[in-house]
Amino acid sequence: MVGTCLGADNIPGGLSAYRTWMQTWLPGGGLIRTFGFVAICWTILKARNKACFDKKMIKHPAEILIHAWALMNYWAGLYASDFQEIIIDGVKILISCARRVLAQQGRPVIVSRLLAPADDQESDETDEDGDQ
Repeated sequence: MVGTCLGADNIPGGLSAYRTWMQTWLPGGGLIRTFGFVAICWTILKARNKACFDKKMIKHPAEILIHAWALMNYWAGLYASDFQEIIIDGVKILISCARRVLAQQGRPVIVSRLLAPADDQESDETDEDGDQ
């Protein structure tokens, strides 16, 4: 989905291919590419664990992007303000991608609830990873 939003016409098959792919489709991203990669991988792992252990399946792959967005917003607070700005810019691109995919499929379901400003997202049910 991220590749589609970037206009990519291929999908990397491994970590080394991912590095080349990212340099092609997001040149000059450096640390933010790694940051986004980690957030998406962590989110996929969390979704897999919920599916395997809690029998909670995701309803749409865009949920991965939305949860990665929430993690990156949460993690952004751990960095200096100059890197925070870069993270927030990347997060805006990621969430606009999820919105676009969901809108094309007529699924604006979870987007409005999860895309409230960061201040409104705090919850008693948030775990140590920022997941709800």
